[in-house]
Amino acid sequence: MTITGYRLGRRGFLTGMLGVSSLPLLGSLPAIAQDHTLRVFGPGDGASYRVFFDAFEKVSGAKVSFEGVPFADYQNTIVQRFRTGNSGIDVFLVDPTYVPTFSKLGILADLTSAFGEKSKGKLLPSDIQGANYKGKMLSMPMWESTQLLFFNKGLLAKAGVEAPGVSPDARMTWDKVIELAKKVQAAGAEAGFGFEQVDRYYQLQVLPESLGGGPGVKGDDLLTVDVANDAWLQAGKWYGSIFADGVAPRGPTEQELYDLFKSGRLAFLVGGPWGTAEFNKVDGLDYAAAPHPYFAGGKAVTPSESWHLGVAADTTKADLAMEFLNYVGLDKDGALVAADSTGHLSANIDAAAEVLSRIPQQNPSLKGIDILMQYELANTAIRRPRTLGYLQLEELVTRAWSDIRNGSDAAQTFPQLQRELERSFKRIKD
Repeated sequence: MTITGYRLGRRGFLTGMLGVSSLPLLGSLPAIAQDHTLRVFGPGDGASYRVFFDAFEKVSGAKVSFEGVPFADYQNTIVQRFRTGNSGIDVFLVDPTYVPTFSKLGILADLTSAFGEKSKGKLLPSDIQGANYKGKMLSMPMWESTQLLFFNKGLLAKAGVEAPGVSPDARMTWDKVIELAKKVQAAGAEAGFGFEQVDRYYQLQVLPESLGGGPGVKGDDLLTVDVANDAWLQAGKWYGSIFADGVAPRGPTEQELYDLFKSGRLAFLVGGPWGTAEFNKVDGLDYAAAPHPYFAGGKAVTPSESWHLGVAADTTKADLAMEFLNYVGLDKDGALVAADSTGHLSANIDAAAEVLSRIPQQNPSLKGIDILMQYELANTAIRRPRTLGYLQLEELVTRAWSDIRNGSDAAQTFPQLQRELERSFKRIKD
């Protein structure tokens, strides 16, 4: 499948692949090959991973080579690489939401005997849960995530808006945030509000979830579609309104929104804590962060999860792959390097505590943000549904949010989405 055919063809391709036979289990292959180079596959160009690759090379004496593809093509490309039973991959980055799908395809080695017990007490319990499927540990959690409400202190002060607090008790409703964003915009800000990951399921799942609408799927197998209930429609109507009102700009990409915030032209930005490293480099940018908003009458929920590592089921370098996973996941020093070099939170408990403590040390305006993030991860974090239909759910829901952002009516868009997902899921059930 070509990259140009990705948008139209990847759903049917992976749905069809769910019926193929599994690949051989890791234990039936030679433990290690003569070549002492670990082949890692992931999204992007791998530049941000090089620091912890180099660190592993120093402690192991091995070499790490990286091969990557654009993020949008990543999941489909993984499946294609394993079709022949000779993927050319030893370790690959795994979105934990795809663990059930990859398990059914047989492309993940079973890590249970190596790390099942060893990971307890070293990794965040919720991340261990995400790595396990049907009684087997199939991936090694590497990073974790949450979301914050960043704001420009200078723009708020100019508009006479009191800066929000960092305590979870100071959490604002979405309506309050937009009210303040409009006030700051009226006082001269170019834009009032923005979502870092515009339209993406990861960031917007919390909107209907806050209203009690669920993640869009339900049932024991999570293959019953539910994206047209009242909460989804209410969330969609609100989402469309912030773009229709002009308080949130329709056009900017993720990087363009970052640039707006860094240049002091955006009042509020919902984004990940990895943004602090970039924001702190900007001279004169006076900013801080507050708790992620929620809907009045609903509950506070926040996005979470991040990349895991998986061992390819057809690797001939099992021992080296396991050594790498242990270093990046369970070894505190390795986990710290992996987190620090990429700006992520760590799934390793000890490393996570150290990473969090450093953030307010790097910027006094972020005092208390470490305590806030610890609270969110323990109390408000939700995970994406581990359904065999997640590929379709993610792509089609993201497209629906995009349509609403560009002016489509949620009352028509989500029922249409419901019908399309039902047709797509039927192929998986059959």
